[in-house]
Amino acid sequence: MTADPLAGDPAAVTKLSRALADRQDDLRTGATTVARAADDAADWEGASKDRFSATVGTIAPAAQRIIGRLDAAIDVLGTYADEVQRIQDEAERIRASQLTTAMDSAITALSLSAAKLAVSAKDATDADARQARRLQSDADDLAATASRLDAEWDALVRRRATADRAASAGLSATDVLGVAPSYSGTLGRMSDADFLAAVAGMPPEVLAAQDRSVGDRLAGMPPETVQAWWDGLGGRGSAGEHSAAQDALITALPAVIGNLNGVPYWARDQANRLSAQRACAQASGALRDAQDKYGKAVGRAAQAAAQRELISAQERYDQLKNFSAGARTQLDLVDQVPRQMITFHDGAPPLGAFSVGDLDTADGVSFLVPGMGSSLADTTQYMRAGANVLATQQQVGADTAIVSWIGYEAPPNAASTGNLGVLGETYADRGASKLASDLVAFRAVRPDAQLNVIAHSYGSTTTALTLARNPDLGVHSFVTLGSAGIPSSVPDAAATHADHMYAAQAAEKGDIAYIGRKYSFPHRLDPADGFDGVTRIDTTGTHRVNIHGLTAGQGSGDRGYLDIGTPTLSDVAEVTQP
Repeated sequence: MTADPLAGDPAAVTKLSRALADRQDDLRTGATTVARAADDAADWEGASKDRFSATVGTIAPAAQRIIGRLDAAIDVLGTYADEVQRIQDEAERIRASQLTTAMDSAITALSLSAAKLAVSAKDATDADARQARRLQSDADDLAATASRLDAEWDALVRRRATADRAASAGLSATDVLGVAPSYSGTLGRMSDADFLAAVAGMPPEVLAAQDRSVGDRLAGMPPETVQAWWDGLGGRGSAGEHSAAQDALITALPAVIGNLNGVPYWARDQANRLSAQRACAQASGALRDAQDKYGKAVGRAAQAAAQRELISAQERYDQLKNFSAGARTQLDLVDQVPRQMITFHDGAPPLGAFSVGDLDTADGVSFLVPGMGSSLADTTQYMRAGANVLATQQQVGADTAIVSWIGYEAPPNAASTGNLGVLGETYADRGASKLASDLVAFRAVRPDAQLNVIAHSYGSTTTALTLARNPDLGVHSFVTLGSAGIPSSVPDAAATHADHMYAAQAAEKGDIAYIGRKYSFPHRLDPADGFDGVTRIDTTGTHRVNIHGLTAGQGSGDRGYLDIGTPTLSDVAEVTQP
């Protein structure tokens, strides 16, 4: 046996048990506070009240389930601590007895050896013989005692192993975990229908405990399968119209539900906000650590490494902070509309998309695809540009939404980084599959809505490949603004499969779009110059566009493609309006 009866700290196990009991008290207090908040909202009316009540109604049962599981864990830990303490007390007694027996045996062995020498001497007496016999008897008794103590120790080893196994089994039991240990493996062997039913029936805390394979399997299902499943959970609607099962999935698997094609956007929004909030908090902590590390770095090499780490941490934090700020940044709209964080991928770099307008109900939806140098750090900038289109459409009563889609890794800004990736198609090729996935997802839940894509700069390169490779997206209008060029594999507007294609190309300061096309490899085409099937959008007039950006800074005297007052803005709003 290998179990050590003296191993472990029963006092520490008891301390853990007490900590779990304290957590139970915290849960009871929290559940009481939530219930009190529900009582305080008794006079609150409307869909938001229904939504709040439905969510609050799940808190007390969930808290009670967890408290019950903590009770079971506390019982297991208490029993284990007591048994280990008893085993250790007995082990210490045995060890002390073994030590005493060993010392007595050594002394007896020396005395017996001397007595045997005396007996063998010529002058030996009967007394010497009697002494030798007595010492031999003592040695035999001590050997028997040692053998008995060894047997008692082996029994204690087995007893400790039994206690360890019992504690492990108890802490792995359904009463503690809330789900059988084999359940996750069972999920993998289920049919899609049974798997979806099982996942929908799990309490949030159990669902959150499942391994990554559950989320991966959900993400791999066709959007129409996911949509039918989600609809069957109790409702697709907005506030007050969804079920406890849907809320549980959002809470337990935010990174999965937030990007799950086929799930309506109100649910994806809630899930992605949870994920983005957690990611931003983590990035803030990582930034503080990097700052501290840089401040303590000694030596040129260490300082250089710490500085690189600090720059990376700062960039990531800035991206996530600005993306999260999309929920509250001020937008100049005629009517305020919901905002939805429709995708969020916490990678390197982090990617995401934010809608201004309700994607679950809007008659028309436009995806705004940015170009070179864009990242989540520019989210609010793109949302403000998109809001100009939305506000123009609102003036005529249109019910529309616009998505700032920063869902691909755009090529770095060539001027500031020296990276010439914008001249090639690698970034566009990788981004095209991501854009296609999100457009397919939209079509899965909104088959009858008008879908448009407004693409700026290198975003038009990415979008052209996307639309050419996916002929069934049903895009109404594809609009390019300051295009970095359409790949030669997309020779004309018809190849994009959009009902209409429009292009705006201004006389830009710095000729940024022109340079991107001229030096592209393979060479890309200018959609605003002789591209068959394209309608050109005007950028001239009193408020002519004169820079490459979508918007210009206030007071600069410049105007971007979607600045207020430009003919480009009014034309883009018109051609993407249902």
